[in-house]
Amino acid sequence: MSEPLAEGVGVARVEHFESVAQQRQAATLGIWAWLITELLLFSALFLVALITRIQHPEATIAAAKHLKFWIGATNTVVLICSSLTMSMAIEFSRMGWQRAMVRAMLATAALGGLFLVLKGYEYYADWDEHMMPFLSHRPFALAETPAARLFVNLYYVATLLHALHLFTGIGLLLGMTWMAAKAGFLSRHQNWIEVYGLYWHFIDLVWILAFPILYVVNR
Repeated sequence: MSEPLAEGVGVARVEHFESVAQQRQAATLGIWAWLITELLLFSALFLVALITRIQHPEATIAAAKHLKFWIGATNTVVLICSSLTMSMAIEFSRMGWQRAMVRAMLATAALGGLFLVLKGYEYYADWDEHMMPFLSHRPFALAETPAARLFVNLYYVATLLHALHLFTGIGLLLGMTWMAAKAGFLSRHQNWIEVYGLYWHFIDLVWILAFPILYVVNR
């Protein structure tokens, strides 16, 4: 039970909404409410990591030296570029350029995949340097320093949680891209691209906060 918008502008009204404008507002409000709760979760992790760095600079510097700064910096650039391609996809969807939109969405997914590959390599390097505190058969190199252990634990929890969000986002994006490639998608579901774009920009924002706190401060 849906009703296309006048002038073919991309959203189909679901029956229980009074208007397309109300439906858009509800979708936007819903995604913002959820993203704020997720941001609070990450903010708590980052705040504890920052306090640990301030109170125990020597221990956290010793741990931070094992983090691969060049990977963190490269991944920051990768995600900023992915925000650009996602913004392009949104603009193309507004203009009705379906093929260009699909290409921009695929580019965004590819950049997200590149981020995960680089992050996976960094985790492998951490494992090789005995910097994974969760593996009992490879003793943590800084086990005698509680502050360093806490910082590294926070690093893994925050970055793994971010990687999970990114992996989920890539899967959703690929599924949406498959649907968006079909004829008539923009005339019914253009708002999906807008709402999903907020989620992708949120993923990028979390990493932009994580990079200076985990990799740069007190380095």
